[in-house]
Amino acid sequence: MSLREPLVGIFNKEFEEPTDLLCCAFGFRETETKTYFALIEGPKTIEELGELPHFVGKDRSTIQRVLNKLHKNNLVERRKHFIERGGYYYEYHAISSEKVRKELLAQLDRWYETTRSFLKQSWAETPQ
Repeated sequence: MSLREPLVGIFNKEFEEPTDLLCCAFGFRETETKTYFALIEGPKTIEELGELPHFVGKDRSTIQRVLNKLHKNNLVERRKHFIERGGYYYEYHAISSEKVRKELLAQLDRWYETTRSFLKQSWAETPQ
């Protein structure tokens, strides 16, 4: 890894909104963060999410990709509901913001310890 643009100013970064931190911690785009916070307000189906301003005009596959990214990062759960005449649909629920906050704090602690250990052990070595 080289010291390039993503790390510039990392120690001076100020977060004004929770969305700023989610973008930084998970590499999310605005669409993912808006979707997470829309789900904080209550569970939604893909069809309901498609009515949100940031998804209007987008394909169903785009919404599914966003939800898959949130699900992969453990920020949403999906529950399968069966339709009486056959088939099913998923309803998506956001993980509580408190759980996400605790996970972010744990990630930050791990990063801090790893970085601190690296600096203590490797700083004196000649750069390659």
